[in-house]
Amino acid sequence: MSVAVERSESVDNVCPVCHDLIEIFAIGPCDHPVCSRCSTRMRVLCEQLDCPICRSQMPQVAFVYKKTQFKDISLRDCIPNRKYKIFFEDKDVEDSFLELLEFRCKMPSCQNRGPDRTFAQLQTHMRREHELFACDLCVSNLMIFPFERKFYNRKHLAIHRRVGDEDDKSYKGHPLCEFCDTRYNDKDDLLRHLRKDHFFCHFCDQQGSNAYYDQYPDLMKHFSETHFLCTDGECGNPSTRFTHAFASEIDLKAHRASAHNKNLSKAQSREARTIEVDFQMSRRRPGGNRDDFDERQTGGGRGRGDRYNRR
Repeated sequence: MSVAVERSESVDNVCPVCHDLIEIFAIGPCDHPVCSRCSTRMRVLCEQLDCPICRSQMPQVAFVYKKTQFKDISLRDCIPNRKYKIFFEDKDVEDSFLELLEFRCKMPSCQNRGPDRTFAQLQTHMRREHELFACDLCVSNLMIFPFERKFYNRKHLAIHRRVGDEDDKSYKGHPLCEFCDTRYNDKDDLLRHLRKDHFFCHFCDQQGSNAYYDQYPDLMKHFSETHFLCTDGECGNPSTRFTHAFASEIDLKAHRASAHNKNLSKAQSREARTIEVDFQMSRRRPGGNRDDFDERQTGGGRGRGDRYNRR
């Protein structure tokens, strides 16, 4: 019986967000308790004031030692943080909150050194005193506490950017744009960059291709070699983009007949509307047996290439 009670209490004391045991409860008006660390991460780092459980807005939250309902907490007796609308049960709870946000050097030789006022100051200290560097992409994109930031020497920083960290197998490095020789935080950021600043074939993209091209002339070469590119008239102007490549010869001929027919003779216009079609026909004898093509008409059993006007 006592074992069951202990298990029940341990489950009640587990944070539903990070699944760690809760030492200090963060409780808002919706009465869904989480640990103070997760609440601080959301309110301070991510600037989100909603409950991670029910997503209701929490204009205020109390950090307390025991799980209770928000209405039973006397906010007047708590220490307020007006900026983040957090109420601390006592000074120790407030100190634990402030410690999460300290910019402090973790090197053993600096254990008696006080915290820096900003992360930029901490970076300067780490660079000058320890020749260690933080990854600028991680600093800009990861919403983590200062004590969770990693610093590297030059060699390990290059490895981190290229392939990731040995102690974090889920992270595979920052992907590189080979055109710009610039790395991005993750594959999604790289993809946004490629689609915004470089070029891709919209025909191949519909087929699931991931090919990209540095400059527009590279894409034009691809259009010419793989698809159907019109170079007549204004379409041959280097400043004309994305309007003169087609997925099929039929579309190209239709475009030429429509956009470039002003200076064409009747014969040329007729040729522009002509499509080459190859097909084979077979016939059945009255008895139902399939007969070969009449060699006198089809030239040895192959269908002729007939020409049809697209009108």
